[in-house]
Amino acid sequence: MTTRATEKALLTCPGDTIQETIDAIGMTQRELAERLGYPFNKLNQLIKGEVSLTPEMAVKLEHVLGIPVRTWLELERMYQEDKLAIDEQERLAEQFDWLSQFPLSALKKWGIIGKGRKNISQVEDLLSFFQVASKEEWERIYKDAKISVAFKISLAHTQNPYSLSVWLRLGEKQAEKLELSPFDEKLFKGCLEDAREMAYRQPDDYLQALQALCASCGAALVYTPLLPNAPVNGATRWLKKRTHPLLQLSDRYKTADHFWFAFFHEAAHILKHGKTEIFLDGVKGVEQDEEKEAEANRIALKYLLGDFPLKKYANKTRPWSEAELVNLAKEYRIHPGILAAQLQRVGSLPNKNLNGLKVKVMF
Repeated sequence: MTTRATEKALLTCPGDTIQETIDAIGMTQRELAERLGYPFNKLNQLIKGEVSLTPEMAVKLEHVLGIPVRTWLELERMYQEDKLAIDEQERLAEQFDWLSQFPLSALKKWGIIGKGRKNISQVEDLLSFFQVASKEEWERIYKDAKISVAFKISLAHTQNPYSLSVWLRLGEKQAEKLELSPFDEKLFKGCLEDAREMAYRQPDDYLQALQALCASCGAALVYTPLLPNAPVNGATRWLKKRTHPLLQLSDRYKTADHFWFAFFHEAAHILKHGKTEIFLDGVKGVEQDEEKEAEANRIALKYLLGDFPLKKYANKTRPWSEAELVNLAKEYRIHPGILAAQLQRVGSLPNKNLNGLKVKVMF
């Protein structure tokens, strides 16, 4: 017999008190059943704890045995609570394999689950984190998205749906801590012009300033460090009954040029695409609308480069000097690191050249 089976067998149910009482007064179960007007086999099941003691039975037992109704009901309540606690421990223990699929070290570091070796409390912590009742509900939400109202995109074919779901949920938890104004699309679009200027100047506090700027327009912007086996650039979805957009960015490439492109890419989804859709950028195995992704890329590039004639310089063959690139970036009000990255992307600048102009980003 397992430990929990032993614990369950040792529980005291109301039937134990019934049996003790009739033994003390010299009454058989059959006689008690007759006096209660209750089938003998049902009474026997009640005494064994196989059926619950109802309020109606509690009233009858008070009349026959002289023990108050409230005592019987309290005995039943305590028994059911203790039995439920043991059953729940068994159910949680069956989910250890599910728990093991997640990045446990990162979860402990973030304080999502308790520290120590794998245990039932950690399963409870993880379920609470995702706000689901069991691993089956997690799978329906994150892997069988077609039938889910909570999450409309399947992670089943991604590299690691477990890590990716943690990253996404962390973003939602971060967004809950932000104070947001009502979302205003026109105001948000105007904020993106301020954001472009911020991308050019790269002030030391731009992460905080950009987050505050978005919040003032009603958009939640959060920065979630990359998790093991969850390669993602960013994500966009709508929260709070689709009243507020969430832009979630990672520090995947550790440089500001990637950060700003991802930001404007996710912002484009907010301005151009539906509130019911979820967009994951840079994630393999997720079905995405290629036309919408391409449109978001074009908009992001426009915000990054403004009127800079990228095609004109795409075929430039002579080497770039740092001074030349910096002056050109200043002329078009583009941060030199961002311009260098885009010139590298189109092949005008070797990938190893002028990387010192790029700004590091870490959350």
